[in-house]
Amino acid sequence: MENTTSQFDLLGQLRSLIAQRNEASEAFEVFKQDAVMAPADMVNGEASSEDAAEAAADEVDTFASQTEGLMASATDDELIAAYRQTGGEVGDLAAETLLDEIRRRDLEE
Repeated sequence: MENTTSQFDLLGQLRSLIAQRNEASEAFEVFKQDAVMAPADMVNGEASSEDAAEAAADEVDTFASQTEGLMASATDDELIAAYRQTGGEVGDLAAETLLDEIRRRDLEE
């Protein structure tokens, strides 16, 4: 099976995964705030918090595995080209993820 991921698609797919992770993280933060503000006598509040924490952990695991799979499917040239498209900004999760994979593969950049 030929790898059809283009450098544009690689960066786009990575940014999409990051956006999904950020949305899930924001939703979890809202849930935590709501849980703190809930009445102390709320039934099953503890179970709900545990469920939410487990869901958040699952989301992190899913993001990590999807990102690893995406990086593994990219060619060396695609990684470098996608990284160059990011501008290499510090704090840019896409740039940092790509650079980590470039370093892991011991590629020149």
